[in-house]
Amino acid sequence: MSSKTIQIIGSLNIDLITRTPRHPNPGETLTATSFAYGPGGKGANQAVACARLSRTKDQQQHHAPSSSSSNSDSNSNITIKMTGAVGSDFFGIYLLDSLKSNSVDTTSITQTPNTKTGTAVIIVEESSGENRILITPGANGSVSPESIQPSLSPSIPNLIILQLEIPLSTVVSIIELAKAKCVDVLLNPAPAVPNLPRDVYKGLKHLIINESEAAILSSSLGSEAPISDEKREMGKGDVVRATDPNDNMQDLCTRFHTLGVTNVIVTLGAKG
Repeated sequence: MSSKTIQIIGSLNIDLITRTPRHPNPGETLTATSFAYGPGGKGANQAVACARLSRTKDQQQHHAPSSSSSNSDSNSNITIKMTGAVGSDFFGIYLLDSLKSNSVDTTSITQTPNTKTGTAVIIVEESSGENRILITPGANGSVSPESIQPSLSPSIPNLIILQLEIPLSTVVSIIELAKAKCVDVLLNPAPAVPNLPRDVYKGLKHLIINESEAAILSSSLGSEAPISDEKREMGKGDVVRATDPNDNMQDLCTRFHTLGVTNVIVTLGAKG
């Protein structure tokens, strides 16, 4: 069986997590319950999830982390490749080691000189479970189309996975390049932005969104979208209205299909 490659292009962050009985008031100092740090960033999380899902539990247990940056795993015919940027600091090294230990190829991750690794400061209020998050992009902000293109040649991946925690202009350029090379793209547009260009949807293979992201994205498309002849024949009607949280998810998916997306998945949180 020939080898396949899934390339994740996106953010790499360190999560700095503080748990506290309650959120402090302005100017107030509280003693926290605990502090921890760990690997994060939507891109890195997706890469680790893909690596784990592409290997059996036995393969994961018997995988010995390699000192090689490629960290290829001969037990699987699927290569998971992470592309992005970290800083030239302790957190950058920590993230690279974490990805390697999960069988992720890190050869196309850039260690940017004189730049800090992206961080997410997370304050969790234990009494309510609510959190407050401050993100500093750091090296993630340096990910440009020019820095990404070398990782897409000469070997072309079978699937590219993207999010929106790197510059939007870079994401749009990667999608255009992938379409030109006939590479399938899975886009998880999080955090959602209301100004995502319509051209992004045309020819997009997979779109995965939650309800709030769906509402933000559809609100930028106007109140109506025409339905193609194919969808009309399927009985979807002439017009799909812009969504709100109570709208039918099937209508929402049809709306994105009309714009050119092949597969649409809307996650519903606790409702499935």
